[in-house]
Parts: sequence; C-alpha cells; structure tokens
Amino acid sequence: MKEQIYTIPVNEAYDTDCECPLCVLERKLEKEGVDYALGAAMMEPDYRVESNDIGYCRHHYRLMFAVPNKLSLALVLDTHLQEIRKKMDKHEKAVTSQSKGGLFKKNTAAGELSQTLAKVENGCMICKKIDYTMNRYMDVVIYLWNNDPNFKEKFERSKGLCLPHFSRLADMCGRTRGSEEFLAALFKKEKAELSRIQEDIHKFTLKFDYRNQDMEWGTAQDAPIRTIEKIAQYITEEE
Repeated sequence: MKEQIYTIPVNEAYDTDCECPLCVLERKLEKEGVDYALGAAMMEPDYRVESNDIGYCRHHYRLMFAVPNKLSLALVLDTHLQEIRKKMDKHEKAVTSQSKGGLFKKNTAAGELSQTLAKVENGCMICKKIDYTMNRYMDVVIYLWNNDPNFKEKFERSKGLCLPHFSRLADMCGRTRGSEEFLAALFKKEKAELSRIQEDIHKFTLKFDYRNQDMEWGTAQDAPIRTIEKIAQYITEEE
C-alpha cells in the first residue's frame, strides 16, 4: 500500500521498539504542543484568546516551566490569570449578597462558582489538541490494519499498547463499523504482551532473593519502568 502523509507518523511509531507506539505519537504531539504554546502561538491572536480562556493542565504547565524561555510562560500566565479574575468577578455579587440559608438550603452561588473553577482547572489547550489528533491516529491504525498487509505485520511484531491507549482504541472499535476483526487481534496482542511483561517484572523480584544471585537478568533489568509505562503510559522525559 502506498504511504500517505497521514499514515507516515503511525508507520514510523510502529517501527519503534517500545511498549506503546501510540505513546510515541503522543509524546511527539506533547512536545510540539509545548513548543508551539511558548513560541509561534505568542503571535497568533486566535490561539491566545482561546488559551487565555481555557489555560493548561498541571502536567503541561510543568513541561512549560521546564522550558528555559520563562518570558513566554509569564505572558501566558499573565493573560490567563486576567481571564480567571474576570470569571470570578461575575460571581462576586451572588456570593457576597446571599442571605443566610437554612441547614438544608442549597447554596446555588457556591455551586455555580465551583462549576466555573472546575472548567478552569480541567481546561488545557495542549490536551485538547492531543486528544483530537490522537483520535485521528487511532482511526489510521484501524484503517492500516484492515488495508495494509505490511502494517499488519508491524502490528504483530509490536509490543502492544499501554492500557490507557488500549482502552481508548478498543472503545473506538466499538464506534467504528467493520472493526470486529481488528478488535479481536488487538485484544489477543495485548493479552500476550501483558503476559510477557508480567514474566519480566516477576523475574525482577526474584533477582533480589540471594538464592537467585546467579540468575541472568535477561530482559528484566528495566522491568519496573516498562511495567509502569505499560499500565499507566510513559512517565519519563523524552530524551
């Protein structure tokens, strides 16, 4: 099958020796998102308006803070904080002018304020972009498996997915017509790879028994980090 521009990133990710090719794609998107937010986006009025309103999550603020360019981050924080204060101002009258209610009277002002702050806390421009693009990548995975024999071979040689991406891709299969065979293959692959990594992490524990001091590590020496990444996605910084 001739490669298309939208299939190249997925094929390249599945060429990588890793516990989850979709994590490879997500890490790349995450780095691009942070670089863009502190770079080109500073000169994009539409993006700045939306980012001022939505903001970023704790995880992506941490990645942005790790970037040496603190001026761009400070500008992002300055304008976003202005928007947060405007949102809070809209609740001031309702919060401060309430009469004392009974023990079981519902405090509607508190509930509305909480909803506003929850939107601020849960909003993230980078997560929004990543989620949209990852959905497209997952569509491509299903498409390639059904239409490209070479990709199907790559899929079989891969080490499966992390559980969050496995769950998300399985859910997408439930909403994609004609993906029943792919879901069965995905499930079989994931079961096999979870068994593989279970053997590695168990062997890692056995190596700490003095009776097994001469036992070869094999592939178990880095089992803890790989097991975490298999269960809960990547946690290490990209090199």
